[in-house]
Amino acid sequence: MLSPELTATARALGESLRQHPLVQAYHEAVARYEADHEAVDLERRLYTLYADLVRRQEEGETLARAEVQFFNDLKQRVFQHPSIRAREEALAALRPYLATIADELTSRLGVDYTAVVLAAGDESD
Repeated sequence: MLSPELTATARALGESLRQHPLVQAYHEAVARYEADHEAVDLERRLYTLYADLVRRQEEGETLARAEVQFFNDLKQRVFQHPSIRAREEALAALRPYLATIADELTSRLGVDYTAVVLAAGDESD
């Protein structure tokens, strides 16, 4: 259990992060993507097809050139879709900021913040 002081500090950090323009821009891009049913469907189709192709290859099947080309064409359509591209660009802009925050937390806490968070995530699975 976390101390009340640590809990309050974590909540203040979370609120501060939510107010940052890069975080807000990312959340707005995600909301636009989620409201764009075509984009969601395209991306779902891409990842479903990817999983199927990987599974089949792992089972020893040689994929037809046409299937690989279809996958590549779909991937290009997905990542050129305006909603998906905007979300990915917002995430790319946000990552350096979040890395800076993680580095600052590591420095102040004296532990590798990223490793602690990843380990905590593994425990919750």
